[in-house]
Order: sequence, then C-alpha cells, then structure tokens
Amino acid sequence: MSHPQSAVLANPFRAGNGVRPPYLAGRDGLLDEFGRFLIEPHPPHVNWSLTGLRGTGKTVLLNEFATRAERAGWVCGTRELGDRHRDPEVLAQAIASDSDALIRRCNALAGIGQTIERSFRFFRPRRLTIGELGVELAYEGVSSDPAEAIGAALSAVAQAADEAHRPGALLLYDEAHLLSDDRSRKEFPLSALLAGLGQAQRSSQSVRVVLCGLPTLTLNLKRAKTYAERMFRQVVVGHLERGDAWDAIGIPLAGSGRSFSLDLVGDIVEATDGYPYFLQFFGAFLCSRIGHAEVNRADYAALEPVLLHELDLAFFEDRYAVAGPAGQQVLEAMARHAGTVGALELRRALPANANVDTVIFRLVERGLIYRPSRGRYDFALPLFRAYLRRRANLTELAWGR
Repeated sequence: MSHPQSAVLANPFRAGNGVRPPYLAGRDGLLDEFGRFLIEPHPPHVNWSLTGLRGTGKTVLLNEFATRAERAGWVCGTRELGDRHRDPEVLAQAIASDSDALIRRCNALAGIGQTIERSFRFFRPRRLTIGELGVELAYEGVSSDPAEAIGAALSAVAQAADEAHRPGALLLYDEAHLLSDDRSRKEFPLSALLAGLGQAQRSSQSVRVVLCGLPTLTLNLKRAKTYAERMFRQVVVGHLERGDAWDAIGIPLAGSGRSFSLDLVGDIVEATDGYPYFLQFFGAFLCSRIGHAEVNRADYAALEPVLLHELDLAFFEDRYAVAGPAGQQVLEAMARHAGTVGALELRRALPANANVDTVIFRLVERGLIYRPSRGRYDFALPLFRAYLRRRANLTELAWGR
C-alpha cells in the first residue's frame, strides 16, 4: 500500500515511552500550577505525586517539569526507579548518588570546590559480602539507617542550593509505585524515603520531590505514613478531553503537508479514548503506512487490522506474557466485565484457581491492574480490556478452524 512519495511526506507524530509529542495538548493548566509551585517559598504541599494509567503521558510531564524547573533556576535530578529500589539501602544509595550529583552542580555554580565524596559520606552499607564471607561494617559518626541517610543527603542538597543562590533542588522519580513497603520481607523503602524527606524539609523547603507512577502510588503513600497526604499534592493525570485530543492530532498535522479528514480524526479520538500515547501511535502509524498527503476514513479502515496488530505487539503482548498462566486467567475474567471487578467476583469466576487473591496481588505488583476502591480492581493499561477481548476472539477463531 506504500507509495514512493511516502518517503518524503512528513510524519509529525512521535509514539514512544516518555517521548515528548510535537504538541503537548491539554496540560496547560497543570503546567501553570507547577510554575506557581516553583515560585512559592512555602507551598501548601512541598512535594507532588503524579499518578495515572500507562499511556497518559506521565513521564512526558515529569520531563517537562524538570525542563521548566531548570529554566526557573532550580537544579534537578531525574531517575527511573526499578525493582532493586524496593531495598531501602539501595534506594538510600541511589538518593545519595543523586544528591551528590546535585551538590557538585551547585558547587560548580557557586565556584566552590568540593573535597568530600558526599555520596560515600551520606550512606554506608551495614554489611559487606566478599565471596562467602560476610563482614559487619562499623563507621564513626555515620548512620547506616536508610531514612537518616536520605535525610542527611537531602539536607545537604538544600544547603548547597542555598549557597549557590538557586531557588532550590528538585528530585523527580519515575515508576515510584514500585516503592511499596513490604512487611513480610521487612522492607520499608517508601517509609524510609518519607521519613528522610520529612527530616530534611523540617529544616528547609529548598529541596523537593516529585514522585511519578501508577495509581497504586497513592495508596502506597497512605500506607507508608499517615502524614504523607500533608507532604504530597496528589495530581492525577488522565486521558485528554475530546477537544484536547482533537488538538493533539490536528495541530501537529497543520503545516506538515499532510491532513486527516474530520471523520477520521473523530474515529481516532474515539478508538483511543483520548489517551496521549495511543493518539500518537495511531497518527504515526497511519502517516508511516499511507503514501498520500490526504488521509481519510477509508484509508484507516483498510489498515485498522494491521494497526491493531502492531499496537498489540508494541504495547500489550509483553505485558500480557509477564502475567503468567494464572494471571492471564484473572485478566481474561476481568475483561469480561465492563468496569471494575471485585475479588469475590473473580474467585467465583475462577473456582479452579485457589490462589486468586495471591494472583491479584502479583498483578498489582507488576503494574497490570490497580485498586481504585476497596476490594475492586481495574486495568492499569488503557484499552487493555479491548485488547484482551480481541485476543480471546482471535483465539476462538483459531480453535474454530
């Protein structure tokens, strides 16, 4: 279906993880509020948590926050958290490292030489393992407690920012929903972070944190510390309103030499439910596969099966695979419902699976589902229900042959 001309036609859309779209639609109000947050010396909430489903553009917003904060004179550090940061000591080491990098920047801006390896000063492990030999380490005047180490690191960052005459220092952490306290493993990374952050911010609000993650982050914060609600402003990022979704398609096309018919734009907005990643994916796919400038609904209809297959491979298949057989059964049972599903309903739907509650917990941990209200669950991936239903239909067709 391609045409030689397609090589020279523009593709103004950018689909990717954390890739800034050509036009950041529907987020002006939130960005204005963030701008006010940066200039307030004592905001009502000193930190922000940014939550939402996959594909809502949270990472793009987090990066935009960092860009705007740097432009306003703040020194910023960003990091994507991973499973290893569930260990409080590993988390403390990471924050110490990030703090050290910001202190070095502040010292360079202030013309101050740094003579101390601050990350080593902030945190030292309690135990060192060499081969099969484990050695308990002792230090004079240095705490090995993760919360105290985090507090010391963040306090030093605030002091360095003040000495460099900067408005402050901002640490922005993505995938922060992974920082869930686990009593069974006696690991409390989020509690350590909140305690250390509170310690530092009692002395100075020049150091602030933005945590970004799936909706489970909100519940994790509440469980970790009862005072977390006073520390963090909860910001929920959702799909775009219809007009903003139209702008996300129409404005990048303007001046690009390409155009989508109005009924096609309406179809894309409807099919994607206004989620930013999917708007970009649909637009980018159509522009890459269609070799003429004016794209219409018939072009889309001809490509829709291929587009959905590519979307499944790019966004859904790997996530479905990591759920494992038991998890896939739960996901498929959820897909048969139109909205949220209760744990009791899932147990009744899967009588042969005696471990439904355990499977649900693992799916939450893996970021595939979340709990929007007590005892009820929903998909953490937009359009995942449609994918599962589409997949079940294909499977049925395959067996039918």
